[in-house]
Amino acid sequence: MDGRTVTHAGLVEAGLANAREHRDDMARWLALEVLLTDPVALEDSELAERLIALQDRIEALARARHGVG
Repeated sequence: MDGRTVTHAGLVEAGLANAREHRDDMARWLALEVLLTDPVALEDSELAERLIALQDRIEALARARHGVG
């Protein structure tokens, strides 16, 4: 590897390292994902929109933290 080549294994390792480093954010994101698969929670459209907004915010913070996007 020349330092610029991205491999599947490298992406997996980077993702795991990021998950370990930011466990709280990952747990929050996963909790939101679980709620977004709950049919009862999705019956409340305002709640669903807020859950999606929170998940988007966590993703935006992660991108900003790593200089992506």
